Amino acid sequence: MIKMNRLISVILICISVIACQSKQALQEHSNLPKDISQMPKRNPVATVDSERKIDENNMLKLRTEIEDLINEEHCTDAKDWRISPLGSKACGGPASYIAYPIKLEREILPKITEFNRQSSAYNLEYGAMSDCAVTASPTKIVCESGRAVLVYSEEKK
Repeated sequence: MIKMNRLISVILICISVIACQSKQALQEHSNLPKDISQMPKRNPVATVDSERKIDENNMLKLRTEIEDLINEEHCTDAKDWRISPLGSKACGGPASYIAYPIKLEREILPKITEFNRQSSAYNLEYGAMSDCAVTASPTKIVCESGRAVLVYSEEKK
């Protein structure tokens, strides 16, 4: 019985200590949520604009990586090059086309695919608009002064 009384006494003391600490924590205002009227004002337009700039910079960086890889290669034979769509129009379809060397295909195609994905996501996220014109597909590649140049066939009238 004495052991039981001691156990109950210890439990009551522990509960009292915990209760005092809880009351003390409630009295400290730093632990409580702040009044919404005291929160700093945020400009949602500025937030969207800064996110948009970040997305644009990421896409520009990726496009520059793609172009730098391509520009390191000299075009001597058009058969060593392929054409890929690049970017995405808001209405759908590619924004443009790019020629890349076949020997860099494993390295460059994932970058092009990621750029196209980012471009499409950007259009959806920010409600981009475009002319919705169908971008003409190049018909072949020619090498001019060591550079791959896309050739577009003329429309027959």
